[in-house]
Amino acid sequence: MGDLPMMMRVRQEFPRPIEADIAGAVRREIAPFLGRISTGARIAVTGSSRGIPNLAMVLKEVVTCIREVGGEPFVVPGMGSHGGATAEGQVAVLADSNDITEASVGAPIVSSMEVVQVGTTQTGFPVYQDKNAFEADGVFVINRVKPHTGFTGPVESGLCKMLVIGLGKQAGASRIHQQSLRVEMQRMILDASKIILESARPKFLGGLALLDNAFKETARIAGVPMDSHEAMVSAESALLEQAYELLPRIPFTDIDTLIVEEMGKNISGTGMDSNVVGTKPGLSAPSIGAIYVRTLTEATHGNATGIGVADVIPRRLLDQIDLHSTYMNAYTSKNLDGAKMPLMVETDMQALQVCLSIRPESDPSTARVVWIQNTSRLGEFYASSALAEEIAASGRLESLGNAKPLSFDATGAMLTPW
Repeated sequence: MGDLPMMMRVRQEFPRPIEADIAGAVRREIAPFLGRISTGARIAVTGSSRGIPNLAMVLKEVVTCIREVGGEPFVVPGMGSHGGATAEGQVAVLADSNDITEASVGAPIVSSMEVVQVGTTQTGFPVYQDKNAFEADGVFVINRVKPHTGFTGPVESGLCKMLVIGLGKQAGASRIHQQSLRVEMQRMILDASKIILESARPKFLGGLALLDNAFKETARIAGVPMDSHEAMVSAESALLEQAYELLPRIPFTDIDTLIVEEMGKNISGTGMDSNVVGTKPGLSAPSIGAIYVRTLTEATHGNATGIGVADVIPRRLLDQIDLHSTYMNAYTSKNLDGAKMPLMVETDMQALQVCLSIRPESDPSTARVVWIQNTSRLGEFYASSALAEEIAASGRLESLGNAKPLSFDATGAMLTPW
């Protein structure tokens, strides 16, 4: 293994605000909206496809609060085309991504891909909403607020996007993404969410925004008013600023090879967060020579959207990919690059040799290599000895032991620490 760098385990410090009482925070933040629910009213509550910490617990408490004031809550999947754009597939994604089942949240899950048109954008495209949410007596929107992987704006991934993309189902998500080929996505999200919020139906009661810290813990739960589009955007914009501050990052500007242990839709809409790997439009760092992805998460259900960002994958990963789910996501988002296949190799050993061969230096001791579990878990990672000086000079990085050679089994597969 003399042609490969030595690797050391590294711990990274991040701010770690945490919401210690999830149920209490939900009750506190939802309280201003409960007075709008009449006895017997059917209230739709949105469920997300992303791997959001404590989401099942949040939904369960929201369901309980709605019932306590006489409402009849049910969960609607708000995830655009995910789950292969089928009603059954979206129910399965809820269960696997966030442990959201009828038993875990205490309410029926009503899943359908049927939509109702609620308006038309100024550029002439229809705006859709989930039919079950449209016909409900009220809708309560829940989603995580975080930086988007493809655009920058006053709101990015959050409640406005849930209205437009999530509750728009496959039909709405596809049409909005089609519009974004000629009009900026940030404008589409704002224009379409305004149309949705100001239409007679669905009737939105309010929202809950969830923020993660860098350790995949709930950092904050905040009620978001939906009395007006202006109030909603203002509240979400302020939360987005905090989400940017909490976003985990790779602490190096230049990397020869990034090894990503796993990618998937439950981690990021693009499988790997483009804010982390530096591929989001407008970002210049980190600069990465080659990205090697080893596997897909189970919770992504074979959806390999974003695999096109990788440069190298092992052949075994191909067997994990559900082409229908991946291609449907690429078609809906109008981003075919995300579904393109990288260079394939037989073993991890070959992958590293390929990745390290494209850098200008040949001495393995100078190779700047980082190995992460995924782009949402960066509290600990592995780094090559060439990064030791930067690690020692940083005030928030700690080397956990000496650098050691990578270990492989008889088949040439790396022995993973995760």
